[in-house]
Amino acid sequence: MPKSACFDVLGTCFDFYTAIDAISERLGAKLKAVDVDPKSLFFSWFYAAQRDFTYTSMVGSYTPIAQILKHTFKRACQIVDLPADQVSDEDVAAVMAQVTKLPARPGLKKCYDGLREAGWDVYGVTNGGKQSSLKYYEIADIELDADHLLSCDDIQVAKPDVKVYETANQHITSQGSGKEGDGEKWFVAAHAWDLIAARKAGFKTAYLTFEEHDSCPDVFGEFDLYADSMEELLEKMKAL
Repeated sequence: MPKSACFDVLGTCFDFYTAIDAISERLGAKLKAVDVDPKSLFFSWFYAAQRDFTYTSMVGSYTPIAQILKHTFKRACQIVDLPADQVSDEDVAAVMAQVTKLPARPGLKKCYDGLREAGWDVYGVTNGGKQSSLKYYEIADIELDADHLLSCDDIQVAKPDVKVYETANQHITSQGSGKEGDGEKWFVAAHAWDLIAARKAGFKTAYLTFEEHDSCPDVFGEFDLYADSMEELLEKMKAL
């Protein structure tokens, strides 16, 4: 049976810079007046939305992450001292429009294609919606069908609940990739919190450094593989 690699999608496979650019274009001057840069606003908003996505799921009120992002953007602006009345609905719509078409990380297509050429089966496992995530791959000219993309929306449970990773593990087994517990299934992410849950569900773990930069091993422990880019990841996984 072939080896398999599950990739986190948001932030790992697809970059946020176009959404950050939209914030800069729409609100840059207003943010400068309160001494806040667009990148800092974006990540404070996005990370808080991930928290709210997970917490609403934990209390039985699962809400798709796109809805959380849309409805918390003005709140994120208020937290950095930009009043909500200075942020229009059109501003929110412009930023969200970029969130729906995030660009691929450099080397992503080469990584996916290279793994497949080496006999790997490649999947995406995402907090995002299924159709919007498939669109990211389509825009990036990367082949990925619906059977190879698992969304939290499918099971109404948010990452990093271990159920998400267990479901992915079971699905991959049903597709004929690897045997449970034999170390042939890998999970790839740019987020340490993602990988500790994947590890509990039986995956080998590969950490990409380009978003968090520091895997904080004193908190999350050691992962099985580390890479600074998609190209390096491909070479290290082919060598396994």
